[in-house]
Amino acid sequence: MVAAHGSDSLDSADWARLDALIGDIYECALDPALWNDTLARMTAALSPLEWDVAFLIWESSQPPTARFLGATGLAAGIPEIYAAVYAAENPWSRRIAPLRPGGLIDTDELIDRADLRASPLYRDFLVRWGLDRALAILLDRRGRERLALVMPGPGDRDIGLLKRGLRVLAPHIQRAVRISHRIAEAELRAGAAGAASDRAGSAVLCLRPDLSIVTANRLAEAYAASGVILMTGGRVAFRDAASQRKLASLAASAPPAGAAFTVQDRDGAAVAAVAARVPTQTARVLGGEVEGVGVILAIGGGAEPRGLEIDRVAAWFGLTPAEARLATALGGGARLADYCAARSVSINAGRYLLKGVFRKTEVTSQAQLAALLARLPAV
Repeated sequence: MVAAHGSDSLDSADWARLDALIGDIYECALDPALWNDTLARMTAALSPLEWDVAFLIWESSQPPTARFLGATGLAAGIPEIYAAVYAAENPWSRRIAPLRPGGLIDTDELIDRADLRASPLYRDFLVRWGLDRALAILLDRRGRERLALVMPGPGDRDIGLLKRGLRVLAPHIQRAVRISHRIAEAELRAGAAGAASDRAGSAVLCLRPDLSIVTANRLAEAYAASGVILMTGGRVAFRDAASQRKLASLAASAPPAGAAFTVQDRDGAAVAAVAARVPTQTARVLGGEVEGVGVILAIGGGAEPRGLEIDRVAAWFGLTPAEARLATALGGGARLADYCAARSVSINAGRYLLKGVFRKTEVTSQAQLAALLARLPAV
């Protein structure tokens, strides 16, 4: 049984419930969708009868807006009604807004219940449930928005245990909110970096110093398929032993350092590669550090030529824009498969374009095309 709500301290059973809730709170930092269930467990463990509503809400007064991140005990449609009619424009919100984050707030200390009952918030909204008192924790501020945990209920209940429990949980909820925000920002940055890397005309691999793969863009798979590199067991290696020795030597050297390679695929075609040894990234974790990127490897390139070259090639030989892009890329040393991957077109479509390029330029091989474009006069 939970200790009597009027007791002055928390007993061992209360602390056991709080310990479990703290674990749930940090799980919410990893998955915000868990907040509904955690808030329900919080009210079940700490609240008196009929004090079973709790919600996390972002609220702003300029303009008046409200966003519910998690809730328990709210009937369907209630968040929408509050957001449309009462957001920031009610006695509780106006008095909570200027307070500093972190402390436990009892609305009885901010506004007399008689004054609250005279307000539209109570008279037209809260009266049907008899909610005339609330406990709140202001958790965060971002610009004009503020995040709070709010637990309203009937004011005639003994909420001593709930207050004591929330004082214990408040700093953990704040930390969980900050952790969740940092995780979200890191995921957004990683997503943006991944999207930018996938648009590159080269295979780009970010490696740890032991050559294990942290990230690799989509063109890396094309070079693995063609036999330029091997990607097994979470590591990368050149199929060409001499180039692999150079890469391993670079990875073992002190940063900053760099190296260039000319490697071959299984068909004997030459491909350029460059690598850089950079200061190894590290991230602090419980018990030590996690090692991150220390080597950046780029393979191939030239699949996205400059617009001026495309226009000049197209005008000289009467090529379509698509044929001119392909001709300029192949003339710069790119392989057809890499060009097709970078442009997100099928290899069959690339071969069809290549036939047009060869016919209009009157060549029969990529080497002849490169030699022809190299002799093209500048205009």
